Amino acid sequence: MRKFIMYTVVMLLSLSISLAPVSALAMGDTDVFVFRGQPSAAAMIGDVLVVRPIALVGLGVTSLSFLISWPFSAMGGNQDQAKQALLKDPVEYTFKRPLGDF
Repeated sequence: MRKFIMYTVVMLLSLSISLAPVSALAMGDTDVFVFRGQPSAAAMIGDVLVVRPIALVGLGVTSLSFLISWPFSAMGGNQDQAKQALLKDPVEYTFKRPLGDF
């Protein structure tokens, strides 16, 4: 039981330390990830470890949504807008934007 409590405390402290920059963003201090006009190392690490994997999963979800909605958007004549919103924009956000640039 003691090991479980110690493990839980260590994990919670690690999580709170690693998510501290996110709270700064929530408070509106967006310059915490920018150093001399370039994204900081913390922003790049957060991008690689957190944002890009989540964006990749989101890309899978939006691609599946596009495939399901494609017949309906084709009948409605707005398949270009659906393709832009559900395929092109997520691909650009996941793969084409600079590292650490949110």
